[in-house]
Amino acid sequence: MIDKTYNILLIFALLVTLGGCTGTFEDTNTNPYGVTKEDLMQDYMNVGSYFPQLQQFIYTIYGDLQVEQNLTGDAFAQYMVTPTPFMSNRNNLTYKFVWYSNRWNNDYANVMPVIFNFQGLKIDKQYPNFYAWATVLKIFSMHRVTDDYGPIIYSNYGSSDAIINYDSQQKVYYSFFSELDSAINKLSSYAGQSTGVFKKFDLVYGGNVVKWIKAANSLRLRLALRISKVDPAKAKLEGEKAVSQTYGLIEDNSDNFMVALNSYTHPLWTFSNGWSDCRMCATMGSILGGYKDPRLPIYFSPATDVSIAGKYVGIRQGIDIPSKSTYVDFASVGSMYETTKYVQIMTAAEVAFLRAEGALRGWNMGGTAAYFYKQGIDLSLSQYGLSSNYPVYSNDSTSTFASYVDPKNSTNNFAPSSNITIKWDESATQEQKLERIITQKWIALFPDGQEAWSEFRRTGYPKLLPVVVNYSGGTISTKDFVRRTPYPDDEYLTNPDGIAGGLLLLGGPDTGGTRVWWDTGGANF
Repeated sequence: MIDKTYNILLIFALLVTLGGCTGTFEDTNTNPYGVTKEDLMQDYMNVGSYFPQLQQFIYTIYGDLQVEQNLTGDAFAQYMVTPTPFMSNRNNLTYKFVWYSNRWNNDYANVMPVIFNFQGLKIDKQYPNFYAWATVLKIFSMHRVTDDYGPIIYSNYGSSDAIINYDSQQKVYYSFFSELDSAINKLSSYAGQSTGVFKKFDLVYGGNVVKWIKAANSLRLRLALRISKVDPAKAKLEGEKAVSQTYGLIEDNSDNFMVALNSYTHPLWTFSNGWSDCRMCATMGSILGGYKDPRLPIYFSPATDVSIAGKYVGIRQGIDIPSKSTYVDFASVGSMYETTKYVQIMTAAEVAFLRAEGALRGWNMGGTAAYFYKQGIDLSLSQYGLSSNYPVYSNDSTSTFASYVDPKNSTNNFAPSSNITIKWDESATQEQKLERIITQKWIALFPDGQEAWSEFRRTGYPKLLPVVVNYSGGTISTKDFVRRTPYPDDEYLTNPDGIAGGLLLLGGPDTGGTRVWWDTGGANF
């Protein structure tokens, strides 16, 4: 396997072949049929042409998203699982890691080289607005990398030293916050250019700088809550900074961070309906079905198996699957993913739930936890044209998670994992309030299982189901769930001393059972 992290020249050569970013901007972007360097500079093509790539690799629109996320974060969040017993059913879903390199490889091949090149060419001086935009996009991608693995190569990326040292996750997060300061300040100086020079390269906001600032502020709030248990003072500082910034946060669905697919089909549709490798997780059926949630028939299509035809029955994660035919006709991904034009990165609903939790923790979020909790539900329902369902749904004080019956194997049956209801209860404990917030946030985050898995690891909510079959050999506790992704094998071959230092920073073995820095376990308050 090619070392995509350290051999920068090889990365650039590879990316030239693939049409990606390279270390020779001027050569690559000079049209041999008469377009000059000056022409390219005039319309910003010499820099802007790399931004579609930066946007598309936050949630990989093409390529190997199946092994990067669908068979990792999506499954560990218990959104979707595969009916296919890959590797004789000894795979990620049964805690025998076989897919764990792809997020690392994708981001170190398609995101970090762009920023490294920008730095070398002093793009921050020549085009500070583009550099600030690139920084925000980089953090959207790289926080997912550190959330998966823990300590990563960040400040030392691109070093020619024989040993490439890792940064602790705390240092990486602190770097994120510092870089967001610089990027937001710089973008704010261009805020009057509502649809300026970014427009032709922007797959999200059509060049609207103010909307990018809102996205950056919202990202800061997401990261602040992520460290709220391990570093509460820093978390509060950053969370309140996000809310008080001049241009605010993503507050309306028109400002949602949605990357245009252009000519691509949503990957989930391909996995589910092209390859028949992706089905609804039984936990989704338990929670959405128990709540009579109107998003269920939008997120998923009913089963076609004769024993459950027309019903929303999913597959429990981490079970014995004799053959693909056993569960392949269970509930699949919803038809909206056949025609949708966007992939979801961050929404107003998520931001509202972030503010609800911040307020619950005593941060100044501009409103109460109850207010933002209700707003989050309303925004999520409205996102799917279901706003008329809000009054009944948000006031439901009786519906809870449902039990599950596996028509193929009763060993997989389960009782409701929680009795938490939907309606806000001001008399509830702090922990109960948080469970409500995160459970509804989990529903609203769909289909981004990577983010949902991170929030489950941080809070323990919603209450998911343990695997039935655990092939980890004792490295992952069934009752504690999987906590991280192991490092790629190439790291041990190409940078053994560097990864040794990274493991010291991680503080535990390189297994799926070791917690990352912000994953402290225990009570939330």
